[in-house]
Amino acid sequence: ICWGDHRDGVGARTALGGRYAGPNLRVAITGNMGSGKSSLATLLRERGAGIVDADERAAHLLESDGNLVGQLADAFGDDLVDDHGRLDRRKLAHRAFSNDETRQHLDRLLRKPLERLLWETMDQLASTARIVILDAPLVFEWGIESHFDAVIVVTVDSETALLRLQDRGVSEDEARRRRSAQWPAERQSELADFVVDNNSDLTNLEAQADVVWQALQDRVREGMA
Repeated sequence: ICWGDHRDGVGARTALGGRYAGPNLRVAITGNMGSGKSSLATLLRERGAGIVDADERAAHLLESDGNLVGQLADAFGDDLVDDHGRLDRRKLAHRAFSNDETRQHLDRLLRKPLERLLWETMDQLASTARIVILDAPLVFEWGIESHFDAVIVVTVDSETALLRLQDRGVSEDEARRRRSAQWPAERQSELADFVVDNNSDLTNLEAQADVVWQALQDRVREGMA
């Protein structure tokens, strides 16, 4: 793990101090597809954080918002929706990430309702958890990093990421297209408060999770003092 040297030219502890206004700490975990950011989020949940999974929230939105599903079907094909009104999210992703134009169209349709749901869910968790973490792939791309007291970027080399994604059933071609829609890891790392290197094994990731968790807890205690 390393402490980020981000937008204000200061280290993680100073950056946290500059934006934190307790009693809750709001944190984002991000990173390129296949980096293992959700694995880190799971480890921090086990340590006591409240976690909002952007992918899970997006899936919920696509299951519950019939108007949005209709807009997506109009944009990407009626065959995306079955006779019961269920959207085929894998087929949607394949079509939406086929080129920049279709990807941007998906973003225009999905972003506003998804952002609203994410903030609502974070607010709900903040009533019971002192550290609330959003696990999301497009924190910097959406320009929402300033909403958080700290941003954690998880990095991994591209070949390892591609292998992980293929193990999850994502083709190499689709994985490369979807990763290309995100900022390079180097650019994300420059703006991060914490950078977690996930090129090793789970034991190593657990050790880094302990370091991050301790730093976040320390900041919460300082804010309550």
